[in-house]
Amino acid sequence: MTNANDFISQLASKLGRSTPTVPPPLIDFHVPQYRLSNPGERSTIFLHNWQELGGKGVIVKTEDQTVSCLKEWFGDLPLSWIKDNPQAILAWDSLPTLAETAFSTLNWPLARYTMAAPDPRERYSIAAQAELGITGADWGIALSGTIVTNSSAQRGRAVSLLPPRHLAFIEASKLRDNLSEVLEEVSALGSPPSAIEMISGPSRTSDIEMDLSIGVHGPIEVYVIVIDT
Repeated sequence: MTNANDFISQLASKLGRSTPTVPPPLIDFHVPQYRLSNPGERSTIFLHNWQELGGKGVIVKTEDQTVSCLKEWFGDLPLSWIKDNPQAILAWDSLPTLAETAFSTLNWPLARYTMAAPDPRERYSIAAQAELGITGADWGIALSGTIVTNSSAQRGRAVSLLPPRHLAFIEASKLRDNLSEVLEEVSALGSPPSAIEMISGPSRTSDIEMDLSIGVHGPIEVYVIVIDT
């Protein structure tokens, strides 16, 4: 079988039907979309839905608020992590400016993903041994409390998938009402990214005997800081 037409012909023959020569007509239908009447509600609704799914989050406007939040969530743990493993806090090569200045103020050194090791396979191992992975986000979905990220060579998925804790920073301007709006913007990129992650709370599965387990396929703790400046 050399092409799609041969496959369709054989399938039609097995079904006792003639081989179609033209595609079926498109069906025009419209699905109601979740829309917020006030875009200013997005941050509040996004954060509420994120927290309902087990994530922790906050909306900040200043560096001081960001620093205070990080101290509340992690306390002095990062200092002990770094003492045992200098690459315990693994981050994308570039983060929002507010995040960069907050970590500088806290004096929590960040190991950058592409600088952690020259071989991508070594980076996976480093990410698996890290305590906290830090990323930005390309979009957020208010309806489902979801953050969406594009992967690239400088923004490996390992940073958000392998450490037991994931912290994401997202600007409020990147929040959208629903998934359709995000997919339209992804399509507009032209060349699609190698992978798109959609993260809604901690990793969870109930595959085995319908018993809910947290953190099996990803982080057990997830945090998001919405930057509303």
